[in-house]
Amino acid sequence: MPRVSFAGFSDPVRRPRYLIWTLVGVVALVAIMIVALGVTSSYWFCANGCHKVQDDTITAYNRSSHAEVSCMACHMPVGADPVTFILHKAEALGELYLTVTDNFELPLNAESALALEMPSEQCTQCHGDNRRITPSPGIIIDHAVHAENDVSCTVCHNRVAHDENGLEFELEGNSAHGVFMDMEACFRCHGFGVESVAPATCSVCHPDDFELKPASHLEPGFYLQGGDSAGHAVAAVLDQERLNESSQTVSASEHEIVPLESVSYCGTCHESETFCTDCHGIPMPHPAGFQEGHGDAGRSDPAVCANCHAKGALAESGTEFCNACHHPAGDPTQAWIPQHFDAVRQSGAQACFACHAPTYCAVCHVAGVRP
Repeated sequence: MPRVSFAGFSDPVRRPRYLIWTLVGVVALVAIMIVALGVTSSYWFCANGCHKVQDDTITAYNRSSHAEVSCMACHMPVGADPVTFILHKAEALGELYLTVTDNFELPLNAESALALEMPSEQCTQCHGDNRRITPSPGIIIDHAVHAENDVSCTVCHNRVAHDENGLEFELEGNSAHGVFMDMEACFRCHGFGVESVAPATCSVCHPDDFELKPASHLEPGFYLQGGDSAGHAVAAVLDQERLNESSQTVSASEHEIVPLESVSYCGTCHESETFCTDCHGIPMPHPAGFQEGHGDAGRSDPAVCANCHAKGALAESGTEFCNACHHPAGDPTQAWIPQHFDAVRQSGAQACFACHAPTYCAVCHVAGVRP
């Protein structure tokens, strides 16, 4: 095996030449690293290189109030030393690999976990203590209390730098993130239970003259006793479906914070878990198998069924609202007995026997005893 000769280093004539080339190599390497760090820290690289497959995210950034703020200002630790900076950049190479191999998950950062981990220093490096706080009308926010309890800025302001409001997504499979500024998001910490981190009393966050009912509750058809009330039923069903799909828990700072999808929209105002049942007077939504014996429930307390199923004139007409389902051949806004003759003439008595026994008609028409 040939030996490696270091004779040149001991040669007084050739030694300076080796040192010069070594110095040139080091300087060139440093220059390449500086240029590489500069390029990979630029908006161009973030938007067109590392996150090119996240065009929707870049569009949301460009339309936000932070569009002129460098990506690195928020996504790099504040005051990072050179070693931390380089390690952070090296870690980001994993995302570049996912971009090249087209293995990014959509939406990016789906549950806004990054916002829950980002310290307030990322924001306060620009936003000083003298910044005027301007919450939306009707909202009271005590920022000092949140700061004292280690609630960082982005635990609430998660979309301030990526505004998706009204954004039309171009990437297939992409969707909007939850907004932590919505009331449901407040209830990740606030709540009515004793185990809640913060209180849910209305006056904590809203002034006395604030309209507590959401706009949806004031729209026609949301709830009207004896009238159209489909709106609140649809909202309740959608709320329950969303809750059934979410059960995970994520943490931020020293607090346990449930994901936004685990917060009940209805539960932000109606604190009782049995609120629907308390109002309807019967388990809601109806339990499995309810339809099999619902006739007995209707006869025992028809007023309970009438809360939802009796409309208009039927609201005060006993069990006549049952006809809407059980006697579809008639006019559901009118009593069934006076009009059942017309239904029999048109469809024949055979239609009655789909539910009633052949001798059922005789109870009234022969015996003269109305069932």
